[in-house]
This record gives sequence, structure tokens and C-alpha cells, in this order.
Amino acid sequence: MKPLDNAENDAKCSCPQCPLFTDCNEKLKEALFCARGKSGCSMDADKRCICGSCPVHQENKLNDYKYCIHGASE
Repeated sequence: MKPLDNAENDAKCSCPQCPLFTDCNEKLKEALFCARGKSGCSMDADKRCICGSCPVHQENKLNDYKYCIHGASE
């Protein structure tokens, strides 16, 4: 189930604490990739992903990871 793109989920989002999150993401005000889609920035796929520990990921019982690279949950 795709999470809702809303202020409540945005406030819970762990993306800004993720090792993959960059200054570029900050500048573009990107986060909540599981609901909004992949990043417009270059992302380092070799860095550790924290999607599994994110409250939005857990509450919506998501199975995928690295939404910033692969796109939003379906």
C-alpha cells in the first residue's frame, strides 16, 4: 500500500536522517520518497538504507527499500 503524501507522514519520515540523503535532496526539499517517488538527485546506491526503520515504512507494511532510487511504493 502506498503511504499517503501528507503532513502527518512527512513529519514521521526518516529520509532526512538516511545516509543516502544529500545536500541536493535538502535543497530540493525532497523526502518521503516511499510516497512521492524517486529523487531528482544523484543517489549512492552503495550507502546503507534505513527505510526499514522508518515509521512510515513500518506503519504501511512496505516491503521495498531505497525508494529514493527505485521510486514510490505501489
